Amino acid sequence: MVVTRRVVLAGALVLSAVALWYLRDPAWLIHQATGLRDPERDADGLVTRWSGGHASFFVRSDVPTIRIPLSTTFNPREPGGDRPMLVTFSIDDRRAGRILLDGPAWREITLTLPPAGSRRVRRIDLRTSITREGNRGVRIGQPCCF
Repeated sequence: MVVTRRVVLAGALVLSAVALWYLRDPAWLIHQATGLRDPERDADGLVTRWSGGHASFFVRSDVPTIRIPLSTTFNPREPGGDRPMLVTFSIDDRRAGRILLDGPAWREITLTLPPAGSRRVRRIDLRTSITREGNRGVRIGQPCCF
């Protein structure tokens, strides 16, 4: 049997289309994050993760709102360690909220997600105006998104 270039090209196009369709919304994406350190458990048993200056993670798209508890360190002995930190959130590249951390207490931001659409997940990005020693941005607590 002779396989023509057209048959090979058609097969490659079909395989490419299937791969792109799968990669547009893979099920494993919900478990991906960048810019977040490994989870830690504090003295009270709370599981947290530190961000750098920019972090991204995914949440289910069928959730209408998400509450994210945040805190950071304030150390006047560290250069710039007592400056307030502005944290900006975006959902799928659209700004969704900002919060100013001006003390070490935990704060919470509530983000409203857009309608679910055709994808299973939404990407949430956070950016901090400054970072602390060791490139630490904010500490994110559960029940957020881990």
